[in-house]
Amino acid sequence: MQEKILKKIIPQFAGQDSEKLVDLLHEKQNVNEFLIAKKMNLTINQTRNMLYKLADAGLIEFIRKKDKKKGGWYTYFWTLKTKRVLQKYQEDLQNEMNNLRKELEKRKNERFYYSPSIEVEYTEEEAILNDFTCPETGEVLEIREPTQLINKLKSEISKIETNLAQVNKELVEIEKKEQQSIGRKLKAEQKKLDSLILEIQV
Repeated sequence: MQEKILKKIIPQFAGQDSEKLVDLLHEKQNVNEFLIAKKMNLTINQTRNMLYKLADAGLIEFIRKKDKKKGGWYTYFWTLKTKRVLQKYQEDLQNEMNNLRKELEKRKNERFYYSPSIEVEYTEEEAILNDFTCPETGEVLEIREPTQLINKLKSEISKIETNLAQVNKELVEIEKKEQQSIGRKLKAEQKKLDSLILEIQV
């Protein structure tokens, strides 16, 4: 599920070809950019351009190391920030759902009119100001039947709610793993400290 979501978000920032990056970086750490370029059949400049766009969006991070074999040039190693990508998707879904809900309320509570031949829509206030006549065609405006659009909006909102629930579930899992990792590190540090204290006492 994570990979599917990542492949949906990443191309929005770095182009359609960047979807392949997910296969190369997902659940990996510090992947060599030359390896990425080779696997994607791109030049190093094309690859870096793609990666920099994702870095600018905060979806990917890098470390750099001097390569003495290549004259001291820096080589970059890249890591995908899966949690941040999912959070970005979560934000986008939430915003989209909020906008759809506002539109749904408008369609339930307000009347809209349209010009049949060109499908231009007007609010009730605009229709009154134009004497219920389309200023572009001169046609008498007809009232928009809202039922079909209301059902469509409800369906779209339902789909987003399903996607949002999946993303939230993935984020909970990531948080859980992070907490477990922190717990293991703390235990290891405590064990070292206990060992050091024991040595001092002896």
